[in-house]
Amino acid sequence: MQQNSLTELLDSIEAELRRLRYLIGDPTPRRDVSSAFGYGQMSFEQWLGHVFLPNARVAVAANDLPASSHVAGVAVRNLDGADEADTLLGLLSAFDTKINLLGRAKGASHGA
Repeated sequence: MQQNSLTELLDSIEAELRRLRYLIGDPTPRRDVSSAFGYGQMSFEQWLGHVFLPNARVAVAANDLPASSHVAGVAVRNLDGADEADTLLGLLSAFDTKINLLGRAKGASHGA
């Protein structure tokens, strides 16, 4: 169930990235990204489509989710003033919320 809802959320994020024209073509991962959020290597918008999105899809499919996510906070800083990105910010926030809730539940079940 969690996998389906996360996949649907990632589909919505991808659709919004395309609507904003932040993602054009296939969300093929860039292998040469070595900095956090692609700083100095690509725009944050490109990082969302070519690093975050493919990596998140792989993690969801493998049920190998991180303990937490904070992509929305970084997006708020990077997309400050881009009113057209409000829907995207909401979707990224929903992604963070789901991942963080799952991470807390997983930690609690392991006695952490």
